[in-house]
Amino acid sequence: MDDGGLSAALDRAERALARVERAIAERKPVSGRDDALRAKVREAVAELDLLIREAAKAPDPGPTNT
Repeated sequence: MDDGGLSAALDRAERALARVERAIAERKPVSGRDDALRAKVREAVAELDLLIREAAKAPDPGPTNT
């Protein structure tokens, strides 16, 4: 890549970074509803983790007749 192409790529990257920084600055604070949803997701993931761990400890039932 020549200097002109590199310079243009850096300019695009800087503009993209500026857009990201503006978007972050303009974000609305997290609402209580979002917090409640996150809590439910954490609870569901913890329950799934427990089920997976229990399944990993369970003895192998052997072959099944299908």
